[in-house]
Amino acid sequence: MRKCFTLNQLKIAILISCAYYALALLGVYQTVSAQGIAIVWLANAVILAALLILPYRQWPLILIGTLVAEVIADISTFPIWSAVSFGLINILEVTLAATLIRRISGEHFDFDKLRRGGYFLLFGPLIACAIAGLIGATINLKLGNSALDYSKFWLIWWFGDALGLILLTPMIVVVWRFFEYGIPKIPNKIIIEATLFSLILVLIGIYAFSGNHEQLQFLVSPLLLLSLGVYAAIRLGVLGATFAVTIVATLAVYQLTQGIYPYSTKSVQEAVWLTQEYLALISVVSVGLAILMREINNQRRALEEKEYALRMHNSTLESHVHERTLLLEKANNALHEANIQLAHIASVDELTGIANRQHFRSEAQRELNRLKQDNQTASMILIDLDYFKRVNDTYGHGAGDFVLKSIAEPIRQSLRPKDLLGRMGGEEFFILLTETNVNSAANIAERIRQALESLELHYDGNMIKITASLGVAELNKHENWSNLEDLDDLTSRADQALYRAKEHGRNRVETATE
Repeated sequence: MRKCFTLNQLKIAILISCAYYALALLGVYQTVSAQGIAIVWLANAVILAALLILPYRQWPLILIGTLVAEVIADISTFPIWSAVSFGLINILEVTLAATLIRRISGEHFDFDKLRRGGYFLLFGPLIACAIAGLIGATINLKLGNSALDYSKFWLIWWFGDALGLILLTPMIVVVWRFFEYGIPKIPNKIIIEATLFSLILVLIGIYAFSGNHEQLQFLVSPLLLLSLGVYAAIRLGVLGATFAVTIVATLAVYQLTQGIYPYSTKSVQEAVWLTQEYLALISVVSVGLAILMREINNQRRALEEKEYALRMHNSTLESHVHERTLLLEKANNALHEANIQLAHIASVDELTGIANRQHFRSEAQRELNRLKQDNQTASMILIDLDYFKRVNDTYGHGAGDFVLKSIAEPIRQSLRPKDLLGRMGGEEFFILLTETNVNSAANIAERIRQALESLELHYDGNMIKITASLGVAELNKHENWSNLEDLDDLTSRADQALYRAKEHGRNRVETATE
């Protein structure tokens, strides 16, 4: 069989019942005036605080303990039926208040928002206490107490219960949450300030409620006490404000129980009512302001946390953007390098490392267009290795590739930086010499021929000797550019000269005839 209540829950219920019993005795014997008029009823504040804090499943045990404690406290003063009735009225009051407050303000109740403080004031001291007072006044009539009429007794019950809830419930809830959330480290400066404040508050409170001064002087003291309550709300928070209000209420109630009335009134009843109203006023103002300040501070901290989170998010976003930017730049650089490599691959002959046919023709045609605009001359040299097929047939294609790679550098060394060198394909090469006439081009061609003829190429233990035939053609400014401006025309004339060099025995230079 499942247990209804745990041992820990029983301990809590007993502790709350004992606190209720102690405060009930205090209410019956210590918080009534010399004429027997009740000033404040604090016992219900403990039960209401417990119901606002603890889960619903613990309510029955707490309420049963409340009824037992009430009967024990009242049995020596009231009949058993009235003691039970008073207990049931108090249970109705706190249950109604707690149910309405938690239903409207949320399950985890705390005095952290002004709205929640307003719900507490409305459903507890105003509504629940007023309803309990109506029933309590009826019980009073049944007891035959004719000292006060129904309406006055109702007001006394209402104000006494309401003042008790206002004075003690906020302090209990705040202290409970204070320990529940973890006790923060309080700076020594705040401790010293709170201690000095409490001493000043006690001294001024004793003077204010002493009754040893004129009415006009007393009007200043409540304002001063109210100012101190406001100070506590601003400087010491909700916890400090509730303790400040408790100190003021304790001093006021004590003076009334001793028959000392700070007000010049016609009756004790009026003095009690005026004191109750004043204590309610200072409690509502001080604690309400403290709750408002707490809510503002919580909202400010939440805003600061959101701003911090936003800054961190922006920083992270900026970091990610920076990283992505670097990655993008790196990717762009890699793409640029890849494009350069692709352009190089597309423009350079893989075997010899010089311009391939397509790139040479593109650059040569551009250069011819420039020369045409500047009325400059140009010459073309075509080179063909003699009997190159024999090299491939005798030593293999590897030897042929070796020869082609080996002759590129000697040819380049015979040229100027601005001259264009390219491979037509196979063993054929062509050169465009800018701003060079046919005679100079022929001399350059001869140097190239001699350089190639003098090469001794060693491949796989064999020495390979090569020669070359060269054809030279000129395109000068005196010719009709409209007929000869095309690169193919110039190449064709140089090729004709090359053909004659082969016909005349190879290993020689021939120039194109007009």
